[in-house]
Amino acid sequence: MSRAFRSQSSGSVFAALTLFAIAEFAPGCASKAASEDAGAPDAGGRGPAITLCPRAGRPAPASGACTATNGNAGLLLTGTVLVPGQVLRGGQVAIDDKGAITCVACDCTKQAAGATAIDCPMGVISPGLINTHDHITYSQNPPIPDTGERWEQRNDWRVGERGHSKLVYQSGASPDQVRYGELRFVLGGATSTVGGGGQSGLLRNLDTPDRQEGLNHVPVLFETFPLGDYDGTQLTMSCGYNFQETPAFISQYRSFEPHVSEGIDAVARNEFACLSSSTNGAVDLTQPESAFIHAIGLQAIDYQLMAKEGVSLVWSPRSNLRLYGDTVDIRMAARLGVRISLGTDWMPSGSMNVLRELQCADSLNRDYFDGYFDDEELWRMVTDKAAEVSATADAIGTLAAGKVADVAIFDGAKHVDHRAVIDAAPDEVLLVLRAGKPLYGDATLIGALAGSANCDSIDVCGRMKSVCLQSEIGEHYADLVKAVGMDYPLFFCGAPQDEPTCVPMRSVSVNGSSVYSGERAPGDQDGDGVPDYADDCPRVFNPVRPLDNGVQADADNDGLGDACDPDPLSHD
Repeated sequence: MSRAFRSQSSGSVFAALTLFAIAEFAPGCASKAASEDAGAPDAGGRGPAITLCPRAGRPAPASGACTATNGNAGLLLTGTVLVPGQVLRGGQVAIDDKGAITCVACDCTKQAAGATAIDCPMGVISPGLINTHDHITYSQNPPIPDTGERWEQRNDWRVGERGHSKLVYQSGASPDQVRYGELRFVLGGATSTVGGGGQSGLLRNLDTPDRQEGLNHVPVLFETFPLGDYDGTQLTMSCGYNFQETPAFISQYRSFEPHVSEGIDAVARNEFACLSSSTNGAVDLTQPESAFIHAIGLQAIDYQLMAKEGVSLVWSPRSNLRLYGDTVDIRMAARLGVRISLGTDWMPSGSMNVLRELQCADSLNRDYFDGYFDDEELWRMVTDKAAEVSATADAIGTLAAGKVADVAIFDGAKHVDHRAVIDAAPDEVLLVLRAGKPLYGDATLIGALAGSANCDSIDVCGRMKSVCLQSEIGEHYADLVKAVGMDYPLFFCGAPQDEPTCVPMRSVSVNGSSVYSGERAPGDQDGDGVPDYADDCPRVFNPVRPLDNGVQADADNDGLGDACDPDPLSHD
């Protein structure tokens, strides 16, 4: 439905349509939902339809968040179930002994007769989170120290171009360091990644054919240097690059993820120009299977082209802000129709797990993007939209009958529905299943599941958890920790140590660009360094970038900045 129609959630027509959708999607659910809850909005004022199943509203157990009742190798999960467009409070998910979902509804007891029951009255049941961009072979690095320097394009920090400092970090993580990095993601509710070099076990490595843990899809084609600019080449007008792929080559894949326009100046924009045309030496990779990673230094017409050609965008806001002090004009990209997923990028400048990246996106949305996205839309960037981007939506990313049971359950005692996922702390991840097989979770739940006898105990912020490593990587938890030594920790109880900032900041003007600290204050309520009286989007962060030649982006010259213009390419 359209945003406008969603916002009329209390209307009787909307409620009637909601009930019809409930009956069609989830037979066995309550015949009606409370009118004040039907279509109740998330933070953005729209939100999914809320269905109250007969089991909704039950109190939490006397101890712990969930109870487990032993049964056969199948599973029956009960709690708040999240599916695109709908929340089933008191809903159920049935999983067979082969790890496939057989039912998602208010009542799945017939499909799960005799199954082991995991009952979480306050739990929120989500698909396992999907990380569509990481460089896992750098996972042994701690975050790089923040000296305040920001760069304009990635070769500035990679090789120290244009008077900039070169970043210092280590590549080539050992196999155990990669496994430890993957476990870090599992503890944050993830089950799949596009990681550029994973190991067998734990996460599904969607870009590696033999490390997908049984998914057996055509791997994602992951390309860090589609322009062949390993040596630091920086061009602003020509396309004299050593291109690595052609449209014919990438057409053999279902998903192609290249790094494109990682920066905020003319060099970054030129990358897109040279990868979106077939003339003057350019190579047109704006193909339906493409998902451009970063794509920061673009303009409205570029995002319009991406949407037209079916090109997705993989957004890594924390790393963007740490390196460039700015990120994608994500509101405009979404408004123009670009599909968006989230990725952590890497440890030196990105997020330590998908939850921290989601929380960064959420804080930006709230503080700098005027709450454009609602909670469900943010959650979908790491679930079904991420599956679409990685061409795995036929199997994962959604809780639905016939899909693989990659599932994460979050504690909803403090926050409800999608907010329980977005705001989750490490101890609030109750259970992580990959194809119904436990990887991590509360010790009492893991102990009730088949095949969990060799899982290891771990204290996570005062809550006893279990990690199941021996069947995955052939190691005990203690042995893995010993092997990696002083690598960055798996989790923190509170803000991660030295975590890269999620606040935009640039202290030096380049080509007339803005200088800003990200501090929102009277007179500059969006913190972009442009005073409100002169700002063409005073409530939405839109600084002058180096590629904008001294002015805020306004493609149609109507006085309303592209970041907040409902139609940035039309003067009407």
